[in-house]
Amino acid sequence: MKPRLIDYVDPKLHTQVAAAGAKPGWSQSAVIEAALKYFFSNAIEHERDALLIKRLDEMNRRLARMERDQQAHLELSDMGVHFQIIFGPRLKGESWRAAQAEAKPMFDAYRDSLARRLTPGRKLLGEALADTVFS
Repeated sequence: MKPRLIDYVDPKLHTQVAAAGAKPGWSQSAVIEAALKYFFSNAIEHERDALLIKRLDEMNRRLARMERDQQAHLELSDMGVHFQIIFGPRLKGESWRAAQAEAKPMFDAYRDSLARRLTPGRKLLGEALADTVFS
């Protein structure tokens, strides 16, 4: 024989248990027993784990996108430096120092512009690809 369990519940919850217990093949005791078995089973832990895994997968995808964006920025910078070295003028001595002094304000303006472009919003590589595709 099963032990008797007496407890007080919210009236709304009692109404729901009574309605479920009124179905054919069920009783209020069977409904409460099924609910308690579910509560103490591993199902709740599995649901929590599934939600946690889903959240971790989402975070992993976001990190992968961030890594991809960083890689694109690095490749773009590398390409710019590469072409500058290949096609830039070869300077020596005093002309090199004069060119360096002249280029500093332009380089600072470039860095400021790049900093504005890399703030959240449209990505530089995405814009370049969109311009290429749609033009």
